[in-house]
Amino acid sequence: MSTPRRKWWTLPPKSDPTYVAALERQVDRPMAELLALRGFHNLDEVRDWIQGTDPDEVNPLDMAGMAEASERLAVARAQGELIFLFGDYDVDGTTAVSVGTLALRAGGWRSEAYIPDRYREGYGLSKAGIDRAVELGAKVLIALDCGVKAFDEIDYAVAQGLDVIVADHHQPEDRLPNALAVLDPLRSDCNFGHTYLSGCGVGFMLWRSAYDAAGLDASELDAHLDLLALSIAADMVPMVGLNRRWLIQGMELINTKPRPALQALIGERRGPVSARDLSFSVAPKINAAGRMDHGLRAVQLLTATDMGPIEQYSQDLHDLNTTRRSTERRMVDEALEMAEEVADDLALVLYHPDWHKGIVGLIAQRVAERFYRPVVAFTEHEGVLSGSARSAPGLDLYAALDDASAHLIQFGGHKAAAGMTCMPENLDEFRIALNAAVDRRWPEAMRQPQISVDVVLRIDEVTPRLLQLQDRLEPFGVGNPAPVWGVRGVELAYTKKVGAEGEHLQVELFDPFRQRSLRGIYFQWGDDAVPEGLVDAAFQLSWNEYRGERSVQARLLDLQPTSGQAYL
Repeated sequence: MSTPRRKWWTLPPKSDPTYVAALERQVDRPMAELLALRGFHNLDEVRDWIQGTDPDEVNPLDMAGMAEASERLAVARAQGELIFLFGDYDVDGTTAVSVGTLALRAGGWRSEAYIPDRYREGYGLSKAGIDRAVELGAKVLIALDCGVKAFDEIDYAVAQGLDVIVADHHQPEDRLPNALAVLDPLRSDCNFGHTYLSGCGVGFMLWRSAYDAAGLDASELDAHLDLLALSIAADMVPMVGLNRRWLIQGMELINTKPRPALQALIGERRGPVSARDLSFSVAPKINAAGRMDHGLRAVQLLTATDMGPIEQYSQDLHDLNTTRRSTERRMVDEALEMAEEVADDLALVLYHPDWHKGIVGLIAQRVAERFYRPVVAFTEHEGVLSGSARSAPGLDLYAALDDASAHLIQFGGHKAAAGMTCMPENLDEFRIALNAAVDRRWPEAMRQPQISVDVVLRIDEVTPRLLQLQDRLEPFGVGNPAPVWGVRGVELAYTKKVGAEGEHLQVELFDPFRQRSLRGIYFQWGDDAVPEGLVDAAFQLSWNEYRGERSVQARLLDLQPTSGQAYL
């Protein structure tokens, strides 16, 4: 059994009519409703918010630990000491190491990049990486996008004579590791004011401060805003404030003076590159390096300057991503079959000894999307089960795993996603305990698939002007989601299955009272029956470019027979 197609629509509380009326004097009603819903009172506030926070108005030294970290790097530069850059193997970690490598190289520092092997070392700061730093004669180790909970590893590094700087963005514990400096905006004693940066963003503040401390021009680092933008788009940090300005500046750089390495990953395309392109096209190729081979391949590409190596490295990542996609498809199909067999469980715990360790997170995500349940996908590596979990809306996955942790070797993560290890003989007990925890912690009301609709409108209100105004709110992401619009009681004037296997559904929504229609497409509709009679539809709006003409189209997220029970 798969997730039922029908979703409950959740509608936000009505905005203050005074603010809606004020905004409606300058924009159309649906946009006025949306802006008021997002807390804006007038267009001046919208214009200020759109620009984000000016980085020149942000002082890196306001971040706890920054003064000590930047002063140590200035000393390292003056004395010619080697800086060892250790980063995670995902997009955020590899871009953090890449920007650090480029920044330090240009500023006169000596540095060495290091990304751990996903299989031999696992996530985070590793003893093997520390040993390599010592072997090379490094004096300073910088942990990028990791390290804030690496207590034992940092103690080991300090014992080896290394000065350790942590530049992380994950939630720290009540105590901090014994490092020379711990940079993390989530520290309870940090008054930086920009709490949710990417790991690459924390590193970028460090390079800015180190340049200042060394008497260099920190504005030269703006040449690397394209890689910082990639980390922001890929790591799902809030696209507001400082992140927003960095992302806008980085996207402008990508679209006007693209770095050859990124251009090679983007390939030929029509129109400007968007943040969505970075998230769904570029990021998977970089992640494929760490998933299928080694994350250092991504750093080698992003720091390369000669076209010969760039072409080779980018082709390698393209090939690895192609392998990742085919491997993922096969394993997801296997996982979906397994999920059908245990579909009565509230939490789906799946295991296959031959699943790729770098793919289990993607497996969990795909099954969770299909079944609307929390999912844990395990594979086996050296006699231990390694798993990755994804949550469902309304469930604190971390808390549920904590309840069941007596049956795990270790686990870590947050409310939406986590990783863990488990002995094979404890798998059944873990499944039972996790299901009991999920049953306690997941409210009954949240177990029905839901979709949050921002504004219900009429088809005649869906105009090019509305989409042009929506474009001004880009880029969308965490903290600024793409608007979800809804229409009620319309007809399906046209439907057609499209795609290589007929997996998508083309539709024309028609308002019989106002004689207006809207073309749209529902991706991955599958084999479900097309509703008959009047329907409700929830969708996002985008431009459709065809033969030089541009029109508004709906990307459907929900399509169902009209029913008063569908609204909360």
